[in-house]
Amino acid sequence: MSPAGDDARRLRVDLDIDPPDTWDCPMVTETDRATDVRINAVGDECTVDLHSDDGEGLIRADGEVTEDCLCHVFGEFGCVPHVRGVDDGTLLVTTYVADRELVRDVVEALQETLGRVRLVRLAVVEGPDATEQVTFDLSSLTPKQREGLELAVVNGYFDDDADVSLGELADELDISKSALSQRLRTAQAKLVTDVFDEADR
Repeated sequence: MSPAGDDARRLRVDLDIDPPDTWDCPMVTETDRATDVRINAVGDECTVDLHSDDGEGLIRADGEVTEDCLCHVFGEFGCVPHVRGVDDGTLLVTTYVADRELVRDVVEALQETLGRVRLVRLAVVEGPDATEQVTFDLSSLTPKQREGLELAVVNGYFDDDADVSLGELADELDISKSALSQRLRTAQAKLVTDVFDEADR
């Protein structure tokens, strides 16, 4: 049972993670494409089962849990990584968190440890059955819109107690405040429109 309780609202976070070429994990060293990835990490050792899409069938491999291990990074925040697959070295990962602040912390830690991380989808889930209430599919945005929105979310720009300004975010992207503001407004409008379109179906 999570600290917030079974009835707490949570966020489902879907991520694409591109680890560095030197990352020594069976999930990417054993095959380029896989589905139904199962990880069993105990102490400093882990076993990974992968259903390879390269015609090799089930692959079982052993690895070592280190500080740059996916399981270790998620574990630091009390999160469980559900690896949905591997696509040409990119890990497709889902996890559940209690709030947006934790999304930011997890993404920042993954970026520092594993390299490029893309926030693909956020969904609000509620109740013991984790029924999805609202889903934001970020894949419908342009690369620039998604880049701006990811930066804003990761830095807590939308949090009630936000400690980052639009100008600071714009400086990081090397664009004007008005350009970033326009990107965020357009991205938010697109996401909200998609949500209501989905609800009407």
